[in-house]
Amino acid sequence: MNKRYFAIDLFAGCGGLSEGFKQVGFDSIAQVEMDHWACDTLATRHLYYELKKRRKLSLYDKYIKGEVTYDSILASSSNIRESIQHRVINATLGKLTIENILEKIEDSRIFHGAPGFHVFLGGPPCQPYSLAGRSRDPDRMDKDKRHYLYRYYLDILQALKPDIFVYENVPGLFSARAGGKRIFHKLLEDFSSLTPAYDVMPPLEDVVENPSGYILNSADFGVPQSRKRLIVIGYKKSLKRKNPDIKNIFASLKSFCESRRKKHGFLTTDDAIGDLPQLKHGEGSDRFYSVYDGPFDLKEYQIKMRKDSPGIINHSARKHMDSDLERYRFFIEHHKNGNKAATLEDLKMQRPDLVPNHNHLDKFLDRFKVQWWTRPSSTIMAHISKDGHYYIHPDIHQCRSFTVREAARCQSFPDNFLFAGPRTSQFMQVGNAVPPIMAKVIAKYIRKELNKIYA
Repeated sequence: MNKRYFAIDLFAGCGGLSEGFKQVGFDSIAQVEMDHWACDTLATRHLYYELKKRRKLSLYDKYIKGEVTYDSILASSSNIRESIQHRVINATLGKLTIENILEKIEDSRIFHGAPGFHVFLGGPPCQPYSLAGRSRDPDRMDKDKRHYLYRYYLDILQALKPDIFVYENVPGLFSARAGGKRIFHKLLEDFSSLTPAYDVMPPLEDVVENPSGYILNSADFGVPQSRKRLIVIGYKKSLKRKNPDIKNIFASLKSFCESRRKKHGFLTTDDAIGDLPQLKHGEGSDRFYSVYDGPFDLKEYQIKMRKDSPGIINHSARKHMDSDLERYRFFIEHHKNGNKAATLEDLKMQRPDLVPNHNHLDKFLDRFKVQWWTRPSSTIMAHISKDGHYYIHPDIHQCRSFTVREAARCQSFPDNFLFAGPRTSQFMQVGNAVPPIMAKVIAKYIRKELNKIYA
């Protein structure tokens, strides 16, 4: 019988990190998130897993299609309702005290019969560490109070004392400063000074000589997207007595990535979205769009994304202005003709009538970007909620920006993962998430080492 491992996710967002851990059997019994739409997404995902456990996925399919309501399903099972209510904690750190949040987490632990937490997940909002955000801020985000949200992570980590923690953020955290000090160096010092004591992977002494050692790229994990993330993994020092190999988790992840990259290369935008229904701008549905067309000569990744889904959801295309459509056609045609990716400089030289009236265009020459079929997509960022110019669909017959489902496919969210809320919020949730496939591989290596400890 497999050991039951329990996880908590702080700053959970829509649950990309948790999703990967759930896919390898971790029980995510507490997810703390401030955004109510993201919490609705988390609750819906827990509903999927609860119904799957009871072999009632046909009921989930009906919910996705709008044939039954969420409330009617919960009304038929008080156990499912209470389980979800305990798992999803809608709370804003700073408004609720640490004690309040720990009380809610403890209620969930007791309800789900967990002796404690094996893994602690999360990463504070990354905007203060974003290179793009700092370039637009005259103070380079040095005074942004969100720098210190990681203190909540540390306080809750120390209170819960899990075996292992996974801290995730953007690479810009390396160079971010607050009060004249490097945030990342302070962060690692704080991790190493906790009680109980935690060792950090890679080792703390490697920071100065090889800071890039903390960076992992989702494309190396089998995600059709180039997305570099800073990952820090820590474990209780006492666990080394039970399993000396635990110190090798991060090195094993690096080795996996190198091996997979050499053997399989990268998945592409075509792998991600090539089988999805064609849409013109303004078409589609924010909820259920259609059953799958077919039969198709599907790629392995597409088969994986379609598993246990009744069809296509969250597949709604923005309505674009005529001027933007003309720009999109220019950039797509430029690619089709075998040229390298066009920039606004190319647009200015060849179609000056289409150059947008925008300040500081020289700083954003790649403001319009086609996500080409033969390459992994660019990093899906939360900015996609504001406009889709950086995520132009490569098919000139569709001539539009990505839908939520296309962005989610590039992020490796399965098709049955329903994003709640208006489309703007759905894009935000997808853009802020950790790719589930990347998280799943991390979870596999952590579970492997935990199995040695709890054998």
